[in-house]
Amino acid sequence: MNRRELLKRASLLGIGATAPTLFGVPGFISRAQAMPMVDQVNFVMPQVLPQVINVFLYGGPSELAGNLTNMDIINNNSQNPYPTELRRAIAEEGQVTRHGFWADAGGRAMEDMLSAGDLSVYRTINRLKNNTRAHRPSVFSSLKGSLAIDAAPGMGSTLATLLHAHRDQLDGSALLGGKQLTEMVLPFVSFEGSTTAFARDVDGNLPLQLRGLSLDEEYDNPYSRGRDDNNLDLEVLVRKIVDNQQRVRFNKVAEGFDIRRNMDELVGNLQTAASDALPTPPTAPDGTLDVDADPDTGFLQYPDNNSFSGRIKAAVTLAINNPDSLFITVGGGLGGWDDHSSAIEDYVPRMNQIMESLRVATKHIRYSDAAYGGTRSTDNIIIKVHGDFGRNVNLNNSGGWDHGNNQNLYTIGGAALRPKGALGKVVGKTEVFGPANENRQYTKPTDDSYQAEPLAIASTVYRYFGAQNPQALTSDDDMNPQGDDAINETYPGEPPIAL
Repeated sequence: MNRRELLKRASLLGIGATAPTLFGVPGFISRAQAMPMVDQVNFVMPQVLPQVINVFLYGGPSELAGNLTNMDIINNNSQNPYPTELRRAIAEEGQVTRHGFWADAGGRAMEDMLSAGDLSVYRTINRLKNNTRAHRPSVFSSLKGSLAIDAAPGMGSTLATLLHAHRDQLDGSALLGGKQLTEMVLPFVSFEGSTTAFARDVDGNLPLQLRGLSLDEEYDNPYSRGRDDNNLDLEVLVRKIVDNQQRVRFNKVAEGFDIRRNMDELVGNLQTAASDALPTPPTAPDGTLDVDADPDTGFLQYPDNNSFSGRIKAAVTLAINNPDSLFITVGGGLGGWDDHSSAIEDYVPRMNQIMESLRVATKHIRYSDAAYGGTRSTDNIIIKVHGDFGRNVNLNNSGGWDHGNNQNLYTIGGAALRPKGALGKVVGKTEVFGPANENRQYTKPTDDSYQAEPLAIASTVYRYFGAQNPQALTSDDDMNPQGDDAINETYPGEPPIAL
């Protein structure tokens, strides 16, 4: 086999300059340079290596599941009246929980996570800069952490570039377990296919090893091409090369075979972990099983017949079993939140499903911790749940909610990375704004309320990973020269409402 044929066969194997990569499978091009904004960051290595799971709800979910505090005014002023049964349920049947959540729309699960100290809810993530309610700019700015949506890389790509720019501190450090940054296993993963969160930097200079990779819920290996005779022949030929000049040329190909075998083993381990029983939560003093435990076995179980369980379980399983996975995106199948018509009948069960899945996820993380018999600490894993934008709170003529500005951020876990008092609270007060009985009634933060731009979510992620001035990473010269700081997680929560 001549050199040209060898290179062709290597290309078919996915090894080479244009090949996608997986955890340290370098192509022939591995040059990188930091984006200009990264040069402005004051970076301090975190004491604990974060793992962030970013759950994005495409279409923009209504804030009402997490905020019924204005419901009396909303009912009175809505363009079309809310259904009588909902008004009665809210008034008489306890649909408003003690923190103002919508009980049937995930509110009970939210209260459980809140009381366990796993959840904080920010009710006033309010878009004022570039005040748009269109999907594309809202999705792109949220997942890129920048208003310069056509030029900026995705949030995950920016994070990878930040870490790569400071590899002189990170490589070989205890934080990375003695590894090089480019040796990290599956550091950036998407469970939603192609995503704006991993949009490339403008110059395309991010190393291949640090670009996002897509997996599915079964962790199928997208790079596996089997162990057929042709692959074996090529591998044997590569390994027989003894000429030094040729060996230098093809050593990456040989390394690729080694890494592929390692990847097969990793994926196999993940698939095994995904099929293993989940941890067993402790029973109550009176012997009552945890609400999310299987009544027959006592093991945790994600809800059945739930369109969100599979991806959330897959992302959490990856984070627990692979501490190298630093930023994991979950979306795609979590779309369908563009509730312009028949909103309530679809939104309520959908919101309940995702919150019940997240409640199991928090327990999956907690009871996998070393304190409960796991192999490591898992209090470095953070889940963030947000969307494009919020929605109006009046019902339109189709019984739905049109696009609005104000939305909720649900942020879960990660106690090892957060300041004291960051979890277990509801932050932000809202008021209803807009003309009564017309199609533009929405909530906004009160004058004395905490509020933050959606870009603050990306800044918060960067801060977890060591950026002391993360606003530099959300800035751009034309639209947002100052950028946006991280969310103030020390801000106090609001007291429960009077029921």
